[in-house]
Amino acid sequence: MNYKDEIVEFVVNGYKNHYNQIITENHRFVLKEKNDNFITLPPKDFKYHIHARSLKSSQAFAYNVFSGVNNPTLQFEFPMKVFDKDAQIDVMFENVESQTIELFEVKFFEITHLGTKKNIFKEKYFNESKYIRSDIAAQFIDFLDTVIKEFEDKRIYSSGVKQLCSHLLGILNIMNITDYADKKFKLYSFCFDDPFSIKFKKDLENYKDTLTIFKKLVDKLLKELKVDARVEYYGFLSATEYITNSKELLGKENYDYVMKRYFQK
Repeated sequence: MNYKDEIVEFVVNGYKNHYNQIITENHRFVLKEKNDNFITLPPKDFKYHIHARSLKSSQAFAYNVFSGVNNPTLQFEFPMKVFDKDAQIDVMFENVESQTIELFEVKFFEITHLGTKKNIFKEKYFNESKYIRSDIAAQFIDFLDTVIKEFEDKRIYSSGVKQLCSHLLGILNIMNITDYADKKFKLYSFCFDDPFSIKFKKDLENYKDTLTIFKKLVDKLLKELKVDARVEYYGFLSATEYITNSKELLGKENYDYVMKRYFQK
């Protein structure tokens, strides 16, 4: 069985582990009805991804993990202004006790899409006049140049690095507006990490190594910008560990659903 088929077999078996039947369309891992991919019916204003019907959907994974969190600030596809449009992060909620906005960029099987792109950023990222905050533009562009140089010859999940840079810029853009001026921000790379196959385990290690390097670059930038007291990039966050340790936060229904469907326990 090839790697792609291994992944399909895994997600199909996981779905069947929870549901008695599976109704698909076109592909055996694509559900006929997108709402069948979610533990509950999402809100009317929920912004479904184009691949929301796929059993490999990270959006569905994110919703199924976090939708039971009893927190009025919980929001999916949280928008942060970057340039002419928003960067949307999968999950956001505020830890009221620490006054910290917790942001989760959720990954499922995207991390298997490895490549060696030389430049993953559009031209606007290198044009200071396009930046919302002119006071950080030059330093952020230097940061991007460093990121490109660091990873240019490495086979990594480059789209994930680009997304994280966009989210980081989004945080810097909104951190001083009225609603967030007294808040801290913590960004997590929340990743499904069940080592169900040897190849996926290798891709996980690749992603962890990438994020370890990336975190060092981010830490340096935040210190240079003198915002490290308010903004933190956590780095790789094991979905297995987080879910296991957060049963009360996530809610029993979501916890049981996720463990049975995604971790097949």
